[in-house]
Amino acid sequence: MELSFEGRGLQFRGEAEPAERSDKDKHHPWSVRLTANGPGADGQAIEGRLQVTDLAVEEASARASDGAAADGLLADAFCQSFVAELGLRPLRSGFDFIIDHRWVTGTGAGRPS
Repeated sequence: MELSFEGRGLQFRGEAEPAERSDKDKHHPWSVRLTANGPGADGQAIEGRLQVTDLAVEEASARASDGAAADGLLADAFCQSFVAELGLRPLRSGFDFIIDHRWVTGTGAGRPS
């Protein structure tokens, strides 16, 4: 799925795709690759992963009319979590964030429910 968001004066674009879930993974892993454009951006890829909880996947499916809509809800949740992270620190390769149901339902990080 395609991702696009802004933060720290930069425009981020990239892709996220489901990664193979190992026996050690508690959540659904997604591989993410982003690039930043804007003042001070070096053009290097930023790579990491997102771990999506079972409840987040269930909420996205329950709120969506089809698979594409569920992916759209997850993409929005991913972008919102990146924007929140950028409020704290620059985004660097090797990130590993957990996306829980609050990012899908809109009740996380001060977002209205």
